[in-house]
Amino acid sequence: MKNNQNRILLVDGNYLMFQSFYGTYTPNGYIMRNSKGIPTNGTHMFFMILFNLINNTSPTHIFVAFDAAGKTKRHEIYPEYKDGRSKAPEEIFVQFNHVKQILNELNIPHNELIGHEADDLVGTLAKNLPGKKFIYSRDKDLLQLVSNDTAIIFKDNKTKSYELITQENFKNIYEIKPSQIPDFKGLAGDSSDNLHGIRGIGEKTAIKLINKYGSFENIIQNVNELTPSLSLKIKNDLENGIICKKLAIINTNVGEISKNERDYEFNLIKSGTQTLKELELNQILNIIEMN
Repeated sequence: MKNNQNRILLVDGNYLMFQSFYGTYTPNGYIMRNSKGIPTNGTHMFFMILFNLINNTSPTHIFVAFDAAGKTKRHEIYPEYKDGRSKAPEEIFVQFNHVKQILNELNIPHNELIGHEADDLVGTLAKNLPGKKFIYSRDKDLLQLVSNDTAIIFKDNKTKSYELITQENFKNIYEIKPSQIPDFKGLAGDSSDNLHGIRGIGEKTAIKLINKYGSFENIIQNVNELTPSLSLKIKNDLENGIICKKLAIINTNVGEISKNERDYEFNLIKSGTQTLKELELNQILNIIEMN
């Protein structure tokens, strides 16, 4: 029997870790460390935000998804996928290990699967677990998952309060439907993933075309209706656009991950604090004690 009373928090762990690390990283390289010199800035902020999210969403279930090391299936389609990103400082990688160890100790479900991105794990659980889902991420690809039972949650930089992107307010914000996000990526690309889309087509033109024709494929079928300039741009870069759309589609049926809701129940083990104590993250210890 499906339990629609579930409140499921799905966290993009890579996004949260990079947000936590760079949000507390100064240009001169100074970061928070414990008395042994071990970097702790990202780990500290990761759990500050995570417990703040937990307090704001009151989840019955929780899952933190990470990208696994190495190439993914998207690299098989497009070898240059995500190329051009500058290498992160070494201090962040040791903290990824600490975060995962602490999640283990606290009994907070998390996973990573070789060949898949965190997006695909989140997408699979968003589609297959019953209940209200809250996805914490600013990854544009995940916007396609917004539905009547799935929302994106993020902290507004100006108001410092949590905002929700829902099925109700999506069109007002993005001017297209959640299901049209891959069509948008096929046309406008995404520089953060090294995807160019159709060169010469920007966001405004992409939105206008999608609203008129409905999909990337329908735009192609009616390409000769467009202005000669626009038609030529699409014809010259068609293959690239097709690849970009394909890469943007989230796999919502990853076979290797459990779809049993019991595996994601939120049952915090408050005594799981060994690594937190070693890292001297006393503020996080206090938060756990109060939860």
